Amino acid sequence: MIFSKNPDPVSAPAPAPAPASSSPRSEPSARSSPDHASAETESPSATPEASASPSASSTSDADLAAPAGYEAATKTMWGLAPAPCNQKEQQLVDLDDGSSRVEPAGNGAAKDPRGAELLYWPVTCWDQDNYQVRALPNTRVGLLQADMPKSFESCKAASRTGFGALGLFNSYDRRKRGFVEGAALCSVTDKGAVSMALIDHIDDGSDEASVSGTLYVWPKSS
Repeated sequence: MIFSKNPDPVSAPAPAPAPASSSPRSEPSARSSPDHASAETESPSATPEASASPSASSTSDADLAAPAGYEAATKTMWGLAPAPCNQKEQQLVDLDDGSSRVEPAGNGAAKDPRGAELLYWPVTCWDQDNYQVRALPNTRVGLLQADMPKSFESCKAASRTGFGALGLFNSYDRRKRGFVEGAALCSVTDKGAVSMALIDHIDDGSDEASVSGTLYVWPKSS
């Protein structure tokens, strides 16, 4: 929601009444020409693209109610932030708490998963697929589309859909898969928690793409 910084408009004084001797308004001068009317109707400020936004479902729209058997949702941050490709490192992300760590690149395989759900690794260093992200084997991770409700139930359902390798620097592939701002990666973690990693920001202005966002986690009741 955007709040205007301008103060409330002050009422303008009422215009003085026209003199009694004023002649009636001239009809031809009051009517706009057809060309002028068309220009007003097709004002560029009314284009539909102006209101389009991939992040229609924002953090404030999330329904954080916890069902029976789960504790209240916790809130933290998560992200994907690769090292330069030629350093041959890969990042592992644990969606129980948003923590991440790096290890030597393993050609798409994690040497020590240690409870992580996501792997972000370098494939090549000269094209748009230089870094890819995917769910690790034996995990439950899926993508919740941007136009879907953000809640415990919708996220748990999305976690069953799977999440295969995706080159994050390729903006066309990201959009095609629905990995856009406003979407979320959802998981049922190895600890039984349901986690919702919102994609709040994607930066692909350098040679590697990075992602950051809010992470909500519903821990399983003990």
